[in-house]
Amino acid sequence: MLASRLAGFVVASVGALLMGGGATATWITVGIPNESAHTAIRGTDLPDGVVVLLCAIVTLAGVVATRIAGSTSARQALGALVGIVGLVAGAIGAAFLSGGKDREAVIKALGIPRDLWSQFGAFRDLGPGAYLVVIGGLMGIVGGILTMAWAHDEPEPQDPGIA
Repeated sequence: MLASRLAGFVVASVGALLMGGGATATWITVGIPNESAHTAIRGTDLPDGVVVLLCAIVTLAGVVATRIAGSTSARQALGALVGIVGLVAGAIGAAFLSGGKDREAVIKALGIPRDLWSQFGAFRDLGPGAYLVVIGGLMGIVGGILTMAWAHDEPEPQDPGIA
């Protein structure tokens, strides 16, 4: 019981930190890397990155709330919330990795016409941000599952009230 409680807390918390770090890191670089003629787009420059950052905040709040919650069902619901939010963040990161080089949101963030965007071709490189988000999302899912397992095995808190 104690192992899954601590493991769920640690895994979900690290996952949230990776999600948050990934949301603020570079998701794509356009231009020639390490030259002055390039632009780095961070996750929070895009709507996807803002949603991931919110997922990281909700994950951290959910992990803390599981320690405060008074009932087993509330702990299980919060563990499920952590897992679902991790799934959302991981899915956003994976979707960006699979099609991020041609996302309309990136083109809009750069403020350039689509035909000019297509001329950049090979000068578009994915940064580490979306990868961190996927890893953090997976850790959030695992942390949520471990938290639900701990909550399921933990007995209901006893009220030390008047006997």
